[in-house]
Amino acid sequence: MKIYVIRHGQTDYNVKNIFQGRKDIPLNNEGIKQAEETAKKFKNIHIDVILVSPLIRAKETAKYISEVTGVKPIVEPGLIERNFGDMEGKSNREDCNMKILLDYDKNYNICNVEPIQSLFKRVFSCMDGIIEKYKDKSVVLVTHAGVAQAIDCYFNGLPANKDLESIALKNGEVRKYIVNNK
Repeated sequence: MKIYVIRHGQTDYNVKNIFQGRKDIPLNNEGIKQAEETAKKFKNIHIDVILVSPLIRAKETAKYISEVTGVKPIVEPGLIERNFGDMEGKSNREDCNMKILLDYDKNYNICNVEPIQSLFKRVFSCMDGIIEKYKDKSVVLVTHAGVAQAIDCYFNGLPANKDLESIALKNGEVRKYIVNNK
């Protein structure tokens, strides 16, 4: 089984370093270009399934991949971005910022943000279901930075230095995983 994980194209919130979370923010012009470029990477790759977060920025990105592959995207609720609660639409604060919110060991439960370990548990469960359902398929997952970090940890464990930012995907970036189903 091959799994291609893609972070959606750029949004205005990405440019401004504003927490998006579950806010339904569309791609900006650069994000559309990134989605088009990402889609071209799949021109000669067989894809069986495209699963996408229910948020518009991911669905817009998946649309371009669908046009290239001929595979219709299926919304997968488990791929939705982390809920950033009171921080959605806001910038980092001293008492509630990305560095704090990515601290896996401390697992902060502040500002109504989905705790990092809860995010990982949700994404791991989603991945178990995807791997079970789509054995021996080539699957594209179009999702978000936080979910992509959790997916990377699903396959590779937490980074030794526990720096989750070091495994973050850039907008439009693709990461491939191979699953050896038994």
